[in-house]
Order: sequence, then C-alpha cells, then structure tokens
Amino acid sequence: MKANLIFFLAILIISALFIGHFRLTFSPFSVSFLYWHRTVGVILIVVGCLVYNIGEHISGYKKGLNEGMEIVLKELKKKIQ
Repeated sequence: MKANLIFFLAILIISALFIGHFRLTFSPFSVSFLYWHRTVGVILIVVGCLVYNIGEHISGYKKGLNEGMEIVLKELKKKIQ
C-alpha cells in the first residue's frame, strides 16, 4: 500500500511539474513555474472526480447492505413461520 502511494504521489508531482511548465536554470539560478494555475485546475478536477466516485461507491455499499438486510430478514421470517 505504501509503495502504491509513493508511486502515485511521484506521478502526481511529475505531471504537475510537466503541466505547469516547470523551468529550472543554473547559470543565474532561477526556478519558474509559469502556468501554476493549470496545475491547480487539474488537481481540483481530479479531487472533484475522486470525491464524486468515493461518494457513489459508499452509497452503493449502503444500498447493497440495506438490500442484504431485507433479504436476510425475509428469510428469517419464513423460517420462524
């Protein structure tokens, strides 16, 4: 799990630097991140998609749990009668 997290964080950082046109010069030392707003926008889109998918996933589990409880209760009532 930790290896996957480190791998995905590395991919996130590298892609953020690529999208933002990161530039590093050594002659007169300078670091520039020209299009930082693009990186922020992409990160916000990814976070929004993750939140939406996690919410749908949780609601699916909740719906399945409720349906499962109904099925079990029906079967228990049949056995009792």
